[in-house]
Amino acid sequence: MNLKININFLEKYLAFLVNDFEYKRINEKLKEYDLMADVDDQRFHHFRSTFNR
Repeated sequence: MNLKININFLEKYLAFLVNDFEYKRINEKLKEYDLMADVDDQRFHHFRSTFNR
């Protein structure tokens, strides 16, 4: 019984670590994507404003 409880705890702890790692990795990718989208958006507005003059 005690071994089963320890394995259950270990399983939940490992799942938490994996989920935390995946969340951080995905969050970093989204931040990079958002930064690139912001740069592209600013570039688009710059070129659009110069062509409309």
